[in-house]
Amino acid sequence: MKRITLILLLLSSVNLCFSQFRPLSKKRHSVNRLIDKITVYPGFKNAIFAFYAIDLNSGEVIAAKNSSKALKPGSTLKLLSTATALELLGPDFQFSTQLEYSGLIDTTIRVLHGNIYIRGGGDPTLGSIYFDSTQQYSFLNDWVHAIKGLGIDSIAGSIIADASIYSNDMLPSTWTWSNMGNYYGASACGLSIFDNYYSIHFKTSAHKGDTAEIAGINPAIPGLFFENEVFADTILYDNATILGAPFSNFRSMRGSLPLSQSDFIVKGSIPDPALLAAHTLQQNLKEQGIPCAKTVASLRNLSNKMDTDLEKRTPFYSTSSPALSTIIAQTNIQSINLFAEHFLIQTAIVLGAKPETDSATKAVLEFWRQKGMDIQGLSMNDGSGLSNYNLITPEQLVFILQCMKNRSTHFSSFYQSLAVAGVSGTLKRLTLGSLAQGNLHGKSGTVDRSKAYAGYVTSKSGRQIAFSMVVNNFSCSSKEASYQLEKLMIELAEFEK
Repeated sequence: MKRITLILLLLSSVNLCFSQFRPLSKKRHSVNRLIDKITVYPGFKNAIFAFYAIDLNSGEVIAAKNSSKALKPGSTLKLLSTATALELLGPDFQFSTQLEYSGLIDTTIRVLHGNIYIRGGGDPTLGSIYFDSTQQYSFLNDWVHAIKGLGIDSIAGSIIADASIYSNDMLPSTWTWSNMGNYYGASACGLSIFDNYYSIHFKTSAHKGDTAEIAGINPAIPGLFFENEVFADTILYDNATILGAPFSNFRSMRGSLPLSQSDFIVKGSIPDPALLAAHTLQQNLKEQGIPCAKTVASLRNLSNKMDTDLEKRTPFYSTSSPALSTIIAQTNIQSINLFAEHFLIQTAIVLGAKPETDSATKAVLEFWRQKGMDIQGLSMNDGSGLSNYNLITPEQLVFILQCMKNRSTHFSSFYQSLAVAGVSGTLKRLTLGSLAQGNLHGKSGTVDRSKAYAGYVTSKSGRQIAFSMVVNNFSCSSKEASYQLEKLMIELAEFEK
C-alpha cells in the first residue's frame, strides 16, 4: 500500500511539472497576440522578424517566432563578445602597456644610446574619453616622468611602437569601405590610443553648396592628407563620410553638413594608432626638453629595415587599464565597437588562436559550442556587430543570456554592463512611462536595415525573462522599426501569466 501511494505521489509530481513547464507559446496570451500584429505591420511586409523569450527559472518558452532563423544582429553581437571576455579573462583583468629601452644609458652625459619602445598589450583605453582615469592624457605625463627617471636628457635612437601582440591586419575582412574610415570603424590594434579616432573641426558657410572648411584636427596626425568634398547643406545632422584604408594617410571626405556651423565635429578612424602613440610620446618628450635623434617608427614599418625584435629591451614602466568589468560596462552601455573588437582578439590569445579576426571568431564559436550552444547558422565576422555578414539566431543570443545568468560566476558584471531602458545608454529613450522603464536591461543593435534588442526583464507576474528580437530588411524607417520592437519589450514587462 505504501508503495502504491509513493508511485501515485511521484506521478502527481510529474504531472505538476509538466503543467508548470507547459510552453506558453502554445497559448493565445498577450505577447503572442502582439507578435501576430507586429508580423503584419506594413513596414515589415518584406522583412524577416524573429523573436524568442524564456523564463530563466523554469526554462519554459514564453513566446517564439522564427526563433531559429539566423539574422543580422547589429550590436547585440557585443553580448557574445563581452560574455566571452568575462568568462575567459575575468572581471578584474587589466590590459598592460609596457615602456622599454634598448642600448646603454650614459649617465655622464645623460644620453640613451638606444631606443624607447612602447610595447602594446592590447589596451583599448589609453587616452580614452570614457574613463576618469584615462582622460586628459595623464598616461603621457606618467611616461615622460618615467623616461626622465632613467636619468637621461636625450635619446640617440627613436621612439618605436610595438603593436605586435595583435595582427597587423587590423580590419575584419567583411567591413565595408564606407565604414572603415569613420570613427565607428576604428578597429583593434595592439597599441591603441585616443579611442583610435580623431576629430575634424569644420566651419560651414550660410550658403548651400559651399565647401566646408577644415578648421582643425585633434589629435594632430603627422602627414594626414584630406581630399575634402564636404559641402554646406540645409540639413540638421552629420551627413559626411570619411573614406580611407588602415595605415594610409590619405582620406577622402564626401557628403554634407548643416549650414552656418562654427565648429561642427566629424570623427574618423586613426590610420595607424601605434605610430601615432610614438609620435605623441616623442612630441611630449621634446616639449619637456628630451629630444630624440631619429624619426619615430613602428615595428610594422621597420620589419624590412632592421631586426629590432632581436634588440635586448629593458622594461622600466607599465600602464594598466581599468578593470575589464569597467570597460565592458562602457562597451555595452555606449555600444563601443573598438572595445568589442579588442575583446575578440584578446580572447583569441587566451584560446590559443592567432590574434586576428578570422581565427578569433572560429575559436570563440568553438568555446560556446563546448558550453552546449547549437552554433549551426551562426556566422561571426567581428566582435562588434558592424559587419553585415554576421548572423545569429534569437535562440543563440538567449542561450548566452541564460548561460550568463544561470551558470556564470560573472553574471553581476555582465548584467551591470547592460543599458537600462528609459535610463541609460542606447536604451535611454525607450519604454518611458512603462513597467519596462528602469526594469529592462539589455543591448540594442542597429546595422543596415536591421534592428535588434536582447536582454533581461522581470514581468509583472514576477517572471525573470531573457529575450532576443530582431527584424531584418524592413522598408520603414529605423525609428519606426524600433518602435514596433519597443512595444514588445513593454509587453514582456507587463506580462501577467
